[in-house]
Amino acid sequence: MTLRIVQISHKFPPHPGGTEYHVHKLSQFLARRGHDVTVLTTLYRSAPREEMLDGFTVKRCSVLASPLRNPISLELVTKARELSRDADITHLHSVYTFTTVIPLLLGVVKSKSVITLHGRAYYEGFGKILAKVYEPIAFRISRRTDLLIALTELDRDLMISKGIAENKIRVIPNFIDVKEFDNWARRSKPAEREAELQLVFVGNLVEAKGVVQLVKDLSRVDEDVGLWIIGEGPLEARIRNIARITKGIRLLGSKDRRGIVPYIMGADAVILPSKSEGFPTIALEALTLRKPLILSDIAVHKALFQQVAIFYSPGDPVSLNRALKKLNSRELVDLVNRGRKMVEEKYDLSVVGDQIESLYYELYR
Repeated sequence: MTLRIVQISHKFPPHPGGTEYHVHKLSQFLARRGHDVTVLTTLYRSAPREEMLDGFTVKRCSVLASPLRNPISLELVTKARELSRDADITHLHSVYTFTTVIPLLLGVVKSKSVITLHGRAYYEGFGKILAKVYEPIAFRISRRTDLLIALTELDRDLMISKGIAENKIRVIPNFIDVKEFDNWARRSKPAEREAELQLVFVGNLVEAKGVVQLVKDLSRVDEDVGLWIIGEGPLEARIRNIARITKGIRLLGSKDRRGIVPYIMGADAVILPSKSEGFPTIALEALTLRKPLILSDIAVHKALFQQVAIFYSPGDPVSLNRALKKLNSRELVDLVNRGRKMVEEKYDLSVVGDQIESLYYELYR
């Protein structure tokens, strides 16, 4: 049975990010299954306002304002009303985005609807105060949807604590297209390392990712360590200033998913020093390419990757030193092989895509 599906995401490729990748690959998967898919998102740089991409339609809308990098688009609200009238399913992404909350608040979503949480928003300073006010309002509005998807059990518990009925929640994890990454790896040459021990970070340069603290920690470790930083964001200038006086740190700017593959292949490990995460796509990418994964010891990282990753405490160079020394351990091969097997069995797009498609059929019936 063919479904008419609208995906609403605050940002979409070529804008980099895990949610952006998730929406793109899910839409591609659904289009290949024969569904009629339209992605509704906001404008980004020179990307076209409308295009056919990988079998589905993308419509990009003008932005009125973007407080805390969270776009508000009245055009998107209007188009959401038009598209959802004829849709079977409207899938909104993230409780925290205005592109989810405003259409629900105004009642413009007319079809069956579902929200994927994509983790908890993280801010510091004044943004943290605003988030505390905004979060309970956003979750209250989100109760208007038919079902919600939690990427992890931790996200499920958060939803319940915010008043979402337990019977409206489904736990469906994040995913990666394993076959696509394998094809890219076969066609890629590893980037040439620039230190005795080479690490790579991939992600937006925002407070939640913990990159500033990572750079400070690396300046105090025993090893000769290099760090490739792939990404862009409001902290870029600050990180660049620190990098000028810290040996081995190189900022490479933003790259698409294929563009990061040579750096993952050339590195000794992928490191993710996050203060907060939903379900990090880069972790799945590292495991797919059988690269060691060094993660901050936050709850979501441990819940997802306890058996396949190395952990450390950001702000503690001794802890980071211990993690780096584990890269020479005999158990490393078993660790990365377990990680690859886990991704194939639980987090491949073919596996998770089936679960989301089944959820759509459940809603439609």
